[in-house]
Amino acid sequence: MKKSTGFSLHFGRKPLKVENSLTGISIVQNNQVVYQNQEQERLLGPLPRFYLLADFEKIHTDDVETVKRLSQRMDRGEIQTLEAEFRFLAGGQKKGGKDLKWVYCRALLTDYRGKEAILVNMIDMTKAKELEHLLTIQDKMASLGRIAAGMAHEIRNPLSGINIYLNTLKKIHHKIGSEEKVKQILEQIQSASHKIESVIRRVMDFAKPGEPKLALMDLNRPVMEAINLSAVTMRKSGIVLEKVLADNLPPCHADPTLIEEMVLNLLNNAAGAMKTMAVGKKIVVSSSAASGDIVLTVSDSGPGIDPDIRDKIFDPYFTTKPDGTGIGLSISHRIVTDHGGSLTVTDSELGGVEFQAKIPINNG
Repeated sequence: MKKSTGFSLHFGRKPLKVENSLTGISIVQNNQVVYQNQEQERLLGPLPRFYLLADFEKIHTDDVETVKRLSQRMDRGEIQTLEAEFRFLAGGQKKGGKDLKWVYCRALLTDYRGKEAILVNMIDMTKAKELEHLLTIQDKMASLGRIAAGMAHEIRNPLSGINIYLNTLKKIHHKIGSEEKVKQILEQIQSASHKIESVIRRVMDFAKPGEPKLALMDLNRPVMEAINLSAVTMRKSGIVLEKVLADNLPPCHADPTLIEEMVLNLLNNAAGAMKTMAVGKKIVVSSSAASGDIVLTVSDSGPGIDPDIRDKIFDPYFTTKPDGTGIGLSISHRIVTDHGGSLTVTDSELGGVEFQAKIPINNG
């Protein structure tokens, strides 16, 4: 078993002041803690006690396998340093206890007083994790607020129309010869109802999309389908649509329908960004393989995205376009993440923005 040597509680000629350190420090031999400073005692309790990383009963159920796997690798000498974040029950509580602590732990194989030992450092991350959780909830609530505002905006117009049509219907339904007018009003009510249904369906699709039906395939195929579907519209809008697709891409597991939808959304977003431009409208779609991923990019020559709002563009119902729904990019992001990949946005060499989707090759 490899290990570092010469461990001492001294640094140079002066003793290392570990007692008042904000990091919990302990030394373990034969699964027993033989030394710990005040911070470690605050976190884990007084001596004598067992080595926490060998006491799996106290570790949170969701973290046990990770900690166990790393501990076993250290015991076998496969790794010299163990680093992990995990939760555990503090104060000697039983499984049903609520006093959970979240720590970052680093354990290092070493020598202490001529014998094999483990030097353990722990940082209490509980408050930081609680704050992180609170911020996550606030972000979700903000997104929910934008969704509600977006739905209200989109539903208001057709709903107002329905009310107007109903009032008109109330006035004329009993009049002789009003059958044709009544029929037209009923059709308009039905059309407005379909618009409301469409809004709700889009939100439901985002909130609970279907599981990707993965199949081993050439990712260029759904990309080409999306390009072919949008080619005529792009040409009529004066947009030059160029494709740079790599030959012989490694096959990967993906849902062709969802990938096609994702690329179509990105193409429509790029086209919408250049709607007010008179000339110089161009979109380039590319594919390549790099570092275990298939990389798909959609670049445009549009006006770009203000850096202040770049981190919001994947939020549902966030849009800067007067006629935009703000749902396309959210769905695209969800599709890519459901494939185990990532969707990011950067500045484009064409002058606008570039969306880059990475789909893992070995994700089946």
